[in-house]
Amino acid sequence: MEQPTITLYGRPGCELCDRTEEILRRLIDEAGSRLTLHVVNIEEDPAVHARLLEQIPAVEIADRLLPIAVSPMQIAAHIRSVVGQGDGER
Repeated sequence: MEQPTITLYGRPGCELCDRTEEILRRLIDEAGSRLTLHVVNIEEDPAVHARLLEQIPAVEIADRLLPIAVSPMQIAAHIRSVVGQGDGER
């Protein structure tokens, strides 16, 4: 089975984005090698910047976006709700 990729949308100088990245890295470490993190700087793509500027930090997994992702509990629940689907919860 393919490893789930978590995408973090943020931008340089965003303290909340940095904090969310730390949370995600900790959660990924706890999950082992099952998850990977891809960090996207929204300032590098005008369309992404326009779409997500008011929603960063945003976490996306399998096309499901969690905007303003700053709570460790909320982020962990989002990961479980997406990754848990069809991944060993039988």
